[in-house]
Amino acid sequence: MNVTLAQLRLVLAVAQTGSFTVAAERALISQPALSRAVKDVERIVGVRLFDRTTRSVTLTVDGQEFVRVAEEIVRTCEDGLGRYRAYREGRYGTVTVAALPALAACVMPFTCRQFAELRPDVQVRILEGNAAEVLAHVRSGRADIAVTEAPRATDGLQIWSIGEDQMVAVSVKGHPVAAGPEISWREWATHPLVAFADSARSDEACLRSGAEPRRAYVADSAATVVGLVAAGLGVAAMPLSALPLSAHASVVVTPLVEPRLAQPLAVVSRTVPALAPPSRAFLEVLRDVRFDPLRRTPPVQRSEGSASESAGR
Repeated sequence: MNVTLAQLRLVLAVAQTGSFTVAAERALISQPALSRAVKDVERIVGVRLFDRTTRSVTLTVDGQEFVRVAEEIVRTCEDGLGRYRAYREGRYGTVTVAALPALAACVMPFTCRQFAELRPDVQVRILEGNAAEVLAHVRSGRADIAVTEAPRATDGLQIWSIGEDQMVAVSVKGHPVAAGPEISWREWATHPLVAFADSARSDEACLRSGAEPRRAYVADSAATVVGLVAAGLGVAAMPLSALPLSAHASVVVTPLVEPRLAQPLAVVSRTVPALAPPSRAFLEVLRDVRFDPLRRTPPVQRSEGSASESAGR
């Protein structure tokens, strides 16, 4: 038979009050029941914990050491239960979010700041990857939530829209591409282009518009592409979400149309198993986010026509 937590609390009550009568009153039990509980503990541990007289109750030497151990056990238990209560209330624990790198950069910082004001003791871990990797993290349970392109296969998933990722033209200030509120792919393609090595979306748009792009430079990263554009070496097309990763004060963006390409973005979580309380709390904040990288990244500017049109709306 083992000593229970309730028995430890009763022994501590006697030690703290120096009285079986007072300890019994505080514990809301009868004095005989308290005496039996203490005797049971003494029998289990094999020592006498208290010296009892008609006038006093004092700890024995063995009792003093036992009380130190009991206090540590009770304190540890209370701390652990306190953490678990906080976890159940969504105030303690870890949330893992998988996100596309661009969305991790422009959505997560503001979401995490807002969440930290509400739940400062919850740790947030961010995993980055491409769309397939991000969804795989959620489906496997490695991540609780994803911020990514809206998936086509939605079985076993819950999805909340947070906007769309539009393809935009990127040019240096004063360039003809930035002269109007928008520009067609056909007109955009008449200028020297700074292209991504993987430019499938741009190629598709050019094909649909009948344009024949002239690639002057090809690069892998958004930062390099924008740097080349800022140097006046050409214009580029990229998703709006990529701009916060490569913001440059001398470039502006202009919506590309005819055709207009926009990728829906979403917050995604699995339906089974249910999310832990801290993750549910984070999801409540994240699913209300609306993707708007231009508003959150002052160095990246719309072209003058586009900004005026937006203000008019």
